[in-house]
Amino acid sequence: MIKQTIILILLLAGISAAQNSLDYYLNLGTKNSPTLTEYQNLQYINNIQSELNSAENSAFKVFLSADYLFAPYINNNGQLISTNPDSKAYGYDVGITNGGLYSAQLNVEKNILNGGLLDVLQNQNKLQAEQFGYSYDLEKHNLEKQITNQYLVSYKSLLLFELSKEIVSNLSDQLKIASDLVEKGYTKAQNYLLLKIELQNEQISLNEAYQNYKNDLTQLNTICGIKDTNFVTLNQVELSLTLPKSSSVFFKKYELDSLATINQQSLFETKYLPQLKLFANTGLNAVETNGIERKFGMSAGLNFSLPIFDGGQKSLTQQQSQITQKTISDYRKYFEVNLEMLINNTSSRIKSLKKNIDDLNQQIDEYQKLMSISIQELKTGDLSMIEYLTLLKNFIDLKKSKIDKEISYQTEINNYNYWNW
Repeated sequence: MIKQTIILILLLAGISAAQNSLDYYLNLGTKNSPTLTEYQNLQYINNIQSELNSAENSAFKVFLSADYLFAPYINNNGQLISTNPDSKAYGYDVGITNGGLYSAQLNVEKNILNGGLLDVLQNQNKLQAEQFGYSYDLEKHNLEKQITNQYLVSYKSLLLFELSKEIVSNLSDQLKIASDLVEKGYTKAQNYLLLKIELQNEQISLNEAYQNYKNDLTQLNTICGIKDTNFVTLNQVELSLTLPKSSSVFFKKYELDSLATINQQSLFETKYLPQLKLFANTGLNAVETNGIERKFGMSAGLNFSLPIFDGGQKSLTQQQSQITQKTISDYRKYFEVNLEMLINNTSSRIKSLKKNIDDLNQQIDEYQKLMSISIQELKTGDLSMIEYLTLLKNFIDLKKSKIDKEISYQTEINNYNYWNW
């Protein structure tokens, strides 16, 4: 069963599978991200809100209004409605009701002075646009890091799978040679059986490596929103370090938070500035039905307001704003220290991994020569099968270690580029 599975895997691997690059996944991941789409939609909504602010606080408002108030009197010489009821009549005081109300009017209003409210609202809208833009960029930056990390994890699984294929292929060739040597009496059957057992173990490892790669590839597709279960071969990726930045984009968050706090205080303080509203109306406006057909007219006026005292709310909100500003500043300083440490530590790990990779390459070159000699000694009987398999396992571990270090090296470069934003 294991042999049949491995044959199937080898056949699949031999098919010319599609090759996908890191850019392919980054582009689709960005395109398919619902979070990025949400931030784009919030930008559109924010643009509409800018127009809405202008319409609410600056544009003319035209509306119809109608009122009917019935305030009858009892014991009023037969008159249910009157603006001059008898002293013995029962009903609401005419000074309160005016005897009734019959009104149908066309109204026009416009803010002449609104205490700078529109300017503050438009500035708030601009800040929100910048915040949505920053949130979009940050989410994209986070997504790119996540996709790149998963791509590297998947690529590592692919390298281990290909290494396992190579090992199985080499052992299969060695097993054929060993079989011929046994038939000719040049080697013991024990050596053949040991090699066969090792091949079976590596076939199991090959099956596991194949499944690991498929699982990691599925996870990569899931992150990018790609519906694809086909076997694809990932392209080799070699990330490069970005140049050091004089100022990090991460700090923009604290700048925007600070500006938003200032604007919120400005918005509150607009109510302390003069406000002037123009209004006009025309239509029917009457308090009794007698001669109502002649009660059509018009009126216009101005409404002015200026707050004098509200218990010191302005001073209290300013104190709150100052405390919030200090909190934002403290968080920024804390992040600045941590960011510098993260970049320095990541840079140090990159240098260390690069040296480890160079050392491993030298070891692998030397081991490659040793394995070539060992194969010849195995054929001549100068090296036992157990000794050969021990050397082979060490050589395999060395190659796996190199794969692990190379992927870790690329991962640390991705981390460095993420923080050096």
